[in-house]
Amino acid sequence: MKETVAAWEPHARGLLRIVAAYMIFSHGLRDFFGIMPARARGADSMMPLDSLGHLGGVLLLILGLLLFVGWFVRPAALLLALQCMIAYFYASAPRDVFPIRNGGIDALTYVCVFLYLAAAGAGAWSLDALRAENRSYH
Repeated sequence: MKETVAAWEPHARGLLRIVAAYMIFSHGLRDFFGIMPARARGADSMMPLDSLGHLGGVLLLILGLLLFVGWFVRPAALLLALQCMIAYFYASAPRDVFPIRNGGIDALTYVCVFLYLAAAGAGAWSLDALRAENRSYH
């Protein structure tokens, strides 16, 4: 049973990568193009990633797209983790010490997910996996 579950890990990681890329790409669309505005979440409702402006939005779009297709996942995920950490310390941490109170839970969750992907790789359904497959045949 353990081997059967472990065999599905690359597919679960690939699914995590695709979903995280879709969500971070959505942040980039909002930051750069101003579409899909966030719903108010109470006082200080700005999400940490919204504080990075148009340049942050461009990075979220480009890196999110790379993550979505699974190309250069490790460096893209590492840059996204760094960007989310900067957003947390720039926008959320000054408000309060606790992420539940300062609105930084989403940014810190992204940091953890992207650090995992930077360490573990793209998983299934990625251009990185396809490129590694082609290298093994030569």
